[in-house]
Amino acid sequence: MRGRICSVFFLVIVVTLLSGLSCLCEALPSNQSVGPRPPHLIFIMVDDQGYGDIGYHGSDIHTPVLDQLAAEGVKLENYYVQPICSPSRSQLMTGRYQIHTGLQHSIIRPRQPLCLPPHIPTLPERLVEAGYATHMVGKWHLGFCRPSCLPTGRGFQSFLGTLTGSGDHFSYQSCDGAEACGFDLHDGVSLEVYIKLNKFIHTKRQQILRNHDPHKPLFLYLSLQAAHTPLQVPDNFLHYYDSQGNRLRRHYAAMLSCLDDGVGEVVRELKTSGLYQNSVLIYSSDNGGQPLSGGSNWPLRGGKGTYWEGGIRAVGFVHSPLLKKKGVVSRALIHVSDWYPTLLGLAGALQSDRGLDGHNVWGAISEDLPCPRTEILFNIDPAAVNTVMNDHSQRRVRCYVSFSREIVSPKRHSCGCPLFCT
Repeated sequence: MRGRICSVFFLVIVVTLLSGLSCLCEALPSNQSVGPRPPHLIFIMVDDQGYGDIGYHGSDIHTPVLDQLAAEGVKLENYYVQPICSPSRSQLMTGRYQIHTGLQHSIIRPRQPLCLPPHIPTLPERLVEAGYATHMVGKWHLGFCRPSCLPTGRGFQSFLGTLTGSGDHFSYQSCDGAEACGFDLHDGVSLEVYIKLNKFIHTKRQQILRNHDPHKPLFLYLSLQAAHTPLQVPDNFLHYYDSQGNRLRRHYAAMLSCLDDGVGEVVRELKTSGLYQNSVLIYSSDNGGQPLSGGSNWPLRGGKGTYWEGGIRAVGFVHSPLLKKKGVVSRALIHVSDWYPTLLGLAGALQSDRGLDGHNVWGAISEDLPCPRTEILFNIDPAAVNTVMNDHSQRRVRCYVSFSREIVSPKRHSCGCPLFCT
């Protein structure tokens, strides 16, 4: 019963799974897959998990599944994301820094008519062209002002999840201010009937994995809202942390243990469905933890919403039977924008890296080859005149600043949705 209860919770806050990973290092041509068949790509993105909030970083939070997957794969110990949600997710989807997608100022809020620029191809769109089945389960948070902005309008062939960023984990009520609230759980472009949700969500993952032809490559994007507020979790996970005196920390920790349990179910389903041996699983947080909501980024300074290391250095690892070196730690400089060309490279679909800010880092991950990335431009924000760059070659970060919450007047793009652009 424990697993079933948590799997429902897990699927509510996660998104579909697909497969693929690759890198522009010396071992593989940019358009060559790692085997005779393109791999299944499973990308699990979690929300607000702190750098210090995983077992293998010395945390007291119980994450045995994640610890084992990371120990058998490659731990990414110099891995960076953006300090808040939408920018990180946009860079995963486009391979481009947020200065190119109009997200350099903040997240996309429910009442803002914003979304990814339509002329920039997304990762699932490119994978569909390469013959992949693309599915998403979980949190989108990249705009929904027009049908073309929805996940199913940006390359995903199916979508079950939430469009906003921080709704109730059980009732799926989401608010943007006290006066703008609504039900936010969608199956494609339609709204599901509430009374059927638990059963529907519980079976969705099994349907995707069990009904998938192992010979057709799969990209499954599981985008979790855990451990973002509100801090809610099935009661049976709270007992692990009865001795934790801080209520927020207790519920936050229990959410991560529940998430850990759900990831274990996904891996078991991959094996049962015959997809595991030809799969690449990537695990990533979208930004640093929020200390005011129970998160910990120890020993790093700062947290979510800042450009200190605690806000942008993330938990990340790769687990795959296809890795040439396993059970190792990678200190290659890797950024969330690198997954776009890396996954396309694994899929044999990276035709050109022109216009991309991401690099194909598969060789650095799988074989410990020299990585093409030497620096990261985190942001250029005209509203706050901020430039933040991590220069790996000099082992320093220049111009650390607090994250700007200012908003400038939007320009209107060809899709009809105004985007924050210069």
